[in-house]
Amino acid sequence: MTELTTQEKDSIREDIAKMKTTLTGDLFQDMDIQQKIYELKVQLNPKIVENPQLDDEECLSCGS
Repeated sequence: MTELTTQEKDSIREDIAKMKTTLTGDLFQDMDIQQKIYELKVQLNPKIVENPQLDDEECLSCGS
Protein backbone atom coordinates (compact mmCIF):
# COMPACT_ATOMS: atom_id res chain seq x y z
CA MET A 1 0.00 0.00 0.00
CA THR A 2 1.37 3.40 -0.94
CA GLU A 3 1.56 6.28 1.48
CA LEU A 4 -1.14 8.91 1.08
CA THR A 5 -0.07 12.41 0.18
CA THR A 6 -0.80 15.30 2.51
CA GLN A 7 -3.42 16.53 0.06
CA GLU A 8 -5.13 13.12 0.01
CA LYS A 9 -5.12 12.95 3.82
CA ASP A 10 -6.59 16.46 4.05
CA SER A 11 -9.30 15.53 1.54
CA ILE A 12 -10.23 12.42 3.55
CA ARG A 13 -10.35 14.47 6.77
CA GLU A 14 -12.64 16.99 5.05
CA ASP A 15 -14.92 14.17 3.86
CA ILE A 16 -15.09 12.78 7.40
CA ALA A 17 -15.94 16.20 8.82
CA LYS A 18 -18.72 16.68 6.25
CA MET A 19 -20.18 13.26 7.01
CA LYS A 20 -20.15 13.94 10.74
CA THR A 21 -22.38 16.97 10.19
CA THR A 22 -25.06 14.66 8.76
CA LEU A 23 -25.18 12.35 11.80
CA THR A 24 -28.51 12.43 13.60
CA GLY A 25 -27.68 10.56 16.79
CA ASP A 26 -29.95 7.66 15.79
CA LEU A 27 -27.78 4.54 15.78
CA PHE A 28 -29.69 2.75 13.05
CA GLN A 29 -30.17 5.78 10.82
CA ASP A 30 -26.47 6.73 11.12
CA MET A 31 -25.10 3.21 10.62
CA ASP A 32 -24.18 3.61 6.94
CA ILE A 33 -22.55 6.99 7.49
CA GLN A 34 -20.60 5.69 10.49
CA GLN A 35 -19.35 2.78 8.38
CA LYS A 36 -18.19 5.15 5.63
CA ILE A 37 -16.44 7.32 8.22
CA TYR A 38 -14.71 4.24 9.63
CA GLU A 39 -13.58 3.13 6.17
CA LEU A 40 -12.07 6.57 5.53
CA LYS A 41 -10.34 6.48 8.92
CA VAL A 42 -8.83 3.13 8.00
CA GLN A 43 -7.37 4.75 4.89
CA LEU A 44 -5.72 7.35 7.13
CA ASN A 45 -4.56 4.84 9.74
CA PRO A 46 -4.85 1.14 8.73
CA LYS A 47 -3.60 0.07 12.17
CA ILE A 48 -6.98 0.91 13.75
CA VAL A 49 -8.42 -2.27 12.25
CA GLU A 50 -6.36 -4.41 14.63
CA ASN A 51 -6.02 -1.77 17.39
CA PRO A 52 -9.20 0.34 17.63
CA GLN A 53 -7.75 2.21 20.61
CA LEU A 54 -5.39 3.94 18.17
CA ASP A 55 -8.37 5.79 16.72
CA ASP A 56 -8.45 9.35 18.00
CA GLU A 57 -12.17 9.13 18.73
CA GLU A 58 -14.47 6.75 20.51
CA CYS A 59 -14.38 3.12 19.51
CA LEU A 60 -17.06 2.34 16.95
CA SER A 61 -16.49 -1.39 17.33
CA CYS A 62 -17.42 -1.55 20.98
CA GLY A 63 -19.83 1.38 21.02
CA SER A 64 -18.17 3.13 23.95
